[in-house]
Amino acid sequence: MKRLVRTFAVVTTVSLMSVISVLAADTGMGMSPDNSTNKDQCLLVAQTCKDSVDSLQQRIDRLHREISKGNSVYTNEELRSLEFQLKDAISTMEVLTRGGA
Repeated sequence: MKRLVRTFAVVTTVSLMSVISVLAADTGMGMSPDNSTNKDQCLLVAQTCKDSVDSLQQRIDRLHREISKGNSVYTNEELRSLEFQLKDAISTMEVLTRGGA
């Protein structure tokens, strides 16, 4: 009887964990790419999001796009953070393409 209860508990736990991961993937971890007025939380707080694997050029493009939304979407502090990330990404791109210095 104990084995049956233990097996049931394990199966229930695994089922709940997989349902939670599927729901998290469906919601996009708080990011809606279709709506241009939403903040890109993946860029702002460095969350691991389902579509956050970008090339360096794609990241630069995303940062340009988000910065262009301006104060209608982001606070001044958030814009400074995005601009800092953009400068960092651009300098990394330059180092990679020019070989340093």
